[in-house]
Amino acid sequence: MNQMGREELDDRLEQLAFIAQQHPQGTSKRQLVLGQLVQAILRSGRLCHPYRGQFLHRYEEIYEEARQDLLFYVCHNIDKYNPERGGVMAWCNVLLERRFFREAIPKVLDKQGIQKMTLSDLDNLAPPEKSPNITEVIMEYIASDPENLFKSSHIESRPEANFQALSQQRLEGKSWKEISEKLGIKIPTISSFYYRCLNRFASNLKEYCKNYLT
Repeated sequence: MNQMGREELDDRLEQLAFIAQQHPQGTSKRQLVLGQLVQAILRSGRLCHPYRGQFLHRYEEIYEEARQDLLFYVCHNIDKYNPERGGVMAWCNVLLERRFFREAIPKVLDKQGIQKMTLSDLDNLAPPEKSPNITEVIMEYIASDPENLFKSSHIESRPEANFQALSQQRLEGKSWKEISEKLGIKIPTISSFYYRCLNRFASNLKEYCKNYLT
């Protein structure tokens, strides 16, 4: 990417971040703009690859876990972005290198630990007073899907690749690599769809957890 292209992209990312910050959380406009922001970040090809050359054959799996946690964080914490401290890509790369990649290492390398953990992204939707069984609560709600929201939301022409199925597999501890190989769909396609849905259904999941635990 030439210098002009980089500057144009940086301006576009900053514009999207600013627009998203102007709309309240949970609004359709904010969700739409955040989806555009995530896609632009992914297409930029400028996310860093920290610790490349380490972790042998597990690096890509660790990196994918870290990248998706980063994108979830960006969607739910865009108000923390301050353009006076740097561009959007610089903000993302600092978070990816100093926080999310490091947090992803034990998730991937300790498979048994993953099975016992609440998935980090859905866990962030829980109320502050987390129940030790919050994962089961979320899994029950997604499985029952009373409004047929989760199963009906799927990748175009691939009804089996729906939010219900993807979220259940993620909550069971499956990595994006495992899900991708099972469905025969590229990881960026699956994960981008998943996080758009997660952002879309965040209020439903939070409300269910709140009602269940009160």
